[in-house]
Order: sequence, then C-alpha cells, then structure tokens
Amino acid sequence: MEPCELLELLVDVVARLGELAATVAGTYGDVLLGVSPSSLQKALGTFIGHLRDTLGHPRVTSLGEALAALKDKRGATWAHVRDAASTWRDLVATFEDSWDRLSREATELCDPCSDTATRETTTAATANSRAGDLRVKEKCWEKSWHSLVAEVWQLPLVRDKEKMASAITEYDAHMEATANEEQAATKAMEEAVVASSMAGAATKRGQRAEAALGPLERLVAACDKATAFPQELLRRLRAIQASLEGMSPTADVPNSLVAAVAEAEQVWNASTCLVSDHLLGTIGEIRALLSSVPGGPGGPTGHAVAMQCQKAVEAIPKLLRGQ
Repeated sequence: MEPCELLELLVDVVARLGELAATVAGTYGDVLLGVSPSSLQKALGTFIGHLRDTLGHPRVTSLGEALAALKDKRGATWAHVRDAASTWRDLVATFEDSWDRLSREATELCDPCSDTATRETTTAATANSRAGDLRVKEKCWEKSWHSLVAEVWQLPLVRDKEKMASAITEYDAHMEATANEEQAATKAMEEAVVASSMAGAATKRGQRAEAALGPLERLVAACDKATAFPQELLRRLRAIQASLEGMSPTADVPNSLVAAVAEAEQVWNASTCLVSDHLLGTIGEIRALLSSVPGGPGGPTGHAVAMQCQKAVEAIPKLLRGQ
C-alpha cells in the first residue's frame, strides 16, 4: 500500500468510531449489554482510551541518524545501525500488538450487541403476545360481568318470606360473582397495560441495538484494515535488517538502504504528526459526543467529527512531505 493509504487507514478508524458514538450518544442512545461492561457507551469509553494509547507512538530518527553518521564516517559502525534498526523494529512490533488487541476489543463488542438486539426483540414479542392474551381475557370477563349485572336486575321481587330469603341469597351470590368478574377484568386491563409498556421499552432497546450494529461492524472492519499499517512497517524494517545482516564492517552505505530507511521513517513520523495534530483532538470530541445530547446547542456532533476526519485525510500529503 502507498504511504497515503496507510495513514488513511488510521483516520478511518477514528471516523468510524465517531459514527458509532453519534449513533449511541446521550441518555436514550445507549445500548444495554448482557456482559461487563453493562453498556455500549461504557465499553466505547474504554475503547477510546485504548485507541489513544495505541495511536500515541513517538517519532523515530535514530536509524536514519546512525546511517548518516556511518556514511559520513562520524564514529558510527554497522553494529550501531543494526542496534537502531532492532530497537525500532521492537517498537513497531509492540505497536502491531496494540492494534491487534484493539481490533479484538472492537470485535468482542459485536456479539453482545447482536445478542441484545435478538433478546430485546424476543422480549418485545413475548410481552406483546401476553398483552394480546390479557386483552382477550379482559373482554371475556367484561362480557361476563355485564351479563351478571343484567341477571341481578332481573331477580324477581317476592313477598313470601322464604322466597325472599332465597332471592336475597341468590342476589348476594350474583353480586359477589359480579365483583369478582369486575376485579378480574380490571386486573387483566392493568396487566395488559404493563405488558404493552414492557413491549414498547424492549422494542426501543432492540432498535437501539440494531442501529448500533452497522456502525460497530464498520468500526471492526476499519480496525482490522488498520493493522496493515504496522504490518507494512514491520515488513519494511525486516527487509532493512536483512540488508544490514549482509554488510561487512568496511562496506560503504548503499544509497538504496538510505532511501528505504528514509521512506520508512517518513511514514512513521508522518503518522505521529497526524495523531498529534489531528486525531487526538478528534478523539476528544468523540468522547464528549458520547456523553452528550446529540445535536445539543454548542455541543459536538457526528457531522463535526466527520469534517475533522476529512481535514485529517487532506493533511496527509503535506505530513508525508514533512510540512
């Protein structure tokens, strides 16, 4: 890959993170997960810290300086050059490990988010079904209640004492039955309202999880692609080290080796400037966006983060030229 493309991979991770943060931002955008941490916002807060740590690597010039000193016969030896190359390779290998861990961390958020979407959809369907059943029972009990009320009003008026006692007993029984049916209907109505409320809440939670899955998957893909940056640097450094191993103590410094080292340092140091001048500030905006009300007055927005990422991409050619 070309140097510009390698650096754009880093910007794309930040851009995809901004997209995800805008999706789940605020009190009503968070996704509750069934694992620790308990919410996607909390998980992304941790991820943002790890991303900052991963991106924040130092500039390097020691290998180029060692080669220049050897070329100008200023006391450096091939052993000094090899040591500088080995130190830099170890730094890049650590950088690669950090990117691998970051990529796994993003991937590990996908399953809980997907599980949440499935679970909440099932919960909503179950609650809606229960609410429907309860409404049917409510109507049946209401019908029964109206029927009993009608029967009470149709009880005969009697004058005979024995028949009167029997009628009163029958009336009391009907009234008790009527009261029971009314309570049953009322309870069914109340439970149906609760079930409907639970279904509505579960539906919203499931929708938030579904909405987050797309941006989350794009963040995972961006992290996977960004591992190409340290991998490419390691490939270049291994090639440089292979050239160094074959050098005799008295050999002149090949111009091709100087150019290879200069290009590798150029890409690495340009990424350092890209992070410090553009990406760290944007990551700070994303952290603020995550806990804000989306679109709130004066607050960060997903559009603003996207614009900053675009500016970072546009700055890459100048950074590679050391400007």
